[in-house]
Amino acid sequence: MERRKSPLIQKNRGRCPRRAIHLDFHTMPGITDIGKNFKSEEFARTLRHSGVDYITVFARCNLGFAYYPTKVGIPYPGLKKDLLGEMVEACHRYGIRAAAYINAGLDHEHALRHREWVRVSKDGRVFQLQTMGHWFRSMCLNTGYRDHLLSLCEEVLKRYPVDGLFLDCFSILPCYGVECLDGMKKAGLDFQDEAQATEFCWQVTESFLEEVKSMVKKLRPGVNLYFNGLPYRDQPTHLELEILPPGWGYDALPFQARYARTLGKPFFTMTGRFHKSWGDFGGLRPESSLLFDCFLSLASGGSCSVGDHLHPRGRLEPEVYRLIGKVYAEIRKYDDWTDGAVGVTDFVILEPELKRFPGSRRSFEHVSGFTRMLRELHYHFDIGDDRMEIADYQGVILPDRVTVNEFLRTKLARHLAKGGWLISSGESGLNEEKTGFALKEFGLTYLGPEQYQPTYFTVEEEVAAGIPGMPVAIYQSGVAVQTRPGTKTLAHLWKPYSNYGAWDFYHEYLYNPPEKDTGRPALTQRERVFHFSFPVGLGYYEHAVVAYRALLNNCLCKLLEKPLTRVENCPSFVQVMVTRQPGRRMVHLLTWMPELRGRSMQLVEEPLVVEDILLSLRTDGLQVKKVYLAPDYQLLSFEEEGGYVKVKLNRVQGYCLVVFEENNRISSRGKN
Repeated sequence: MERRKSPLIQKNRGRCPRRAIHLDFHTMPGITDIGKNFKSEEFARTLRHSGVDYITVFARCNLGFAYYPTKVGIPYPGLKKDLLGEMVEACHRYGIRAAAYINAGLDHEHALRHREWVRVSKDGRVFQLQTMGHWFRSMCLNTGYRDHLLSLCEEVLKRYPVDGLFLDCFSILPCYGVECLDGMKKAGLDFQDEAQATEFCWQVTESFLEEVKSMVKKLRPGVNLYFNGLPYRDQPTHLELEILPPGWGYDALPFQARYARTLGKPFFTMTGRFHKSWGDFGGLRPESSLLFDCFLSLASGGSCSVGDHLHPRGRLEPEVYRLIGKVYAEIRKYDDWTDGAVGVTDFVILEPELKRFPGSRRSFEHVSGFTRMLRELHYHFDIGDDRMEIADYQGVILPDRVTVNEFLRTKLARHLAKGGWLISSGESGLNEEKTGFALKEFGLTYLGPEQYQPTYFTVEEEVAAGIPGMPVAIYQSGVAVQTRPGTKTLAHLWKPYSNYGAWDFYHEYLYNPPEKDTGRPALTQRERVFHFSFPVGLGYYEHAVVAYRALLNNCLCKLLEKPLTRVENCPSFVQVMVTRQPGRRMVHLLTWMPELRGRSMQLVEEPLVVEDILLSLRTDGLQVKKVYLAPDYQLLSFEEEGGYVKVKLNRVQGYCLVVFEENNRISSRGKN
């Protein structure tokens, strides 16, 4: 019989967690003292003292072992405790919600016993022994494994009062087992076409998701449900952005959070306490590193989760939770200004393929490149797919490879007709067939892929700010275009004497200086439409050419007469973001800077100090009566001019939250 939950659990059901833990427990075979030191009261009390309000605990790990007395799965050999049940019950006593973790894509124990449940690769392999790692066996949902997994989910939902279900490690890699081959034939799909085989995998996966959602609605309505590895847009209740900076890099969170917040679902970012990646038992990140991740999530409109991995004996590492508790205590001070806050932006980056974006499992470096440039320039923007509404944005950026179908063409044409602006680069703006530009507003003729490598550009005076007075290298080829009457050339494309790596049986041509202007543009403008002929986003992501960023900024200066903020004396590494609540706007500034140490490790340690920043916020009708620093309500003097409120920040170190508020009353505690 299910125990009655605490009032706090009932109150918070359906509310996005503020400070969560994602607790892994992937345990190799042969451990004889599993669960020996687990004490449920100590476990829950440690979490509570660390400020945790939500935790994902384990029902079954990616090895395929269950950590409760299952009748469906395989209990871990020698386990004498119901770890799942005791954890859920103890957490509920302390008002902490608990979701159950089940690995859906990996189940090595059942893969060993049911090889017919395993995904078959295109070359006929069931076990990918040549690669090993976590994924050398993965499960196929178009086999008997599907019913097994559904039965396991049902068992957990019926037996335990869990507050959510987290199903991990989904993949849309095609399976070529006989069940899938027959299924593709029946559906009229060509299994030899990888795109169609992938589409069949999507169909199988989506039908499984519907079965799980229906089961949850029937057995535990209102709880959280997350399918990790599948598109953000398909998640039914909320988003969990799995982003461990040591493995994902520090460009991941700024990009993924800006996309997640456009989908109308609460989200939190799942960083980790690990020095390297999941399962790094002896790795612990510096306090500043964890603070940076959490504050950046708050500034993006999200909340926080920290990943951990329980030792097989079952005791939470005290030093880990001392650190997490210290970090969570610090960010909790800002709850009044971050709870329910949403991002404020001027424009949007559109990438249609994001609608199937499964977090870290797929590469969007061209979007990350634009994200990095724009945040270094301190602009405010969202990232969306082609399903989102763009009417409220001043402008749209199409990064590098966004071809335009009829649906998107209509949306962009309507946007331009209403006075919006558009910036595109590389292949973006071409029709789906890549025979020409999809809109006449580009004012360009498409000539085909660029034939020279490398190329160079020089600029006209009106976009010359910050650009060296010499041909600047373009390291990746884009498209060749020619202007039509009425289209201006703002940057000229130069060709090299020879292409890099050309071979004439005498020499490989490795030295490729600029020879002359091709007579074709590298950057064009037709009214409020700008186009770069080269992939500027990917170029910046891979090569960090500051001149690319300057050229993009010069375009935006011509389009954005009154950007949301203006900052002076503010280095490019400082991240500036704006959120709002009723009656006030908040400007977040973060001064940590990741540093490359050694061959590949990015590390955040000490926060940098930046002095005398001049910050101006566009009011957009907000009648500002006071400006102060949260959480201490330190009042700042301010000036109003030309639709902006301007303040001076004498010293910013780590994180600074500046609040612009209409309400002029301050209570004895300093709160409204």
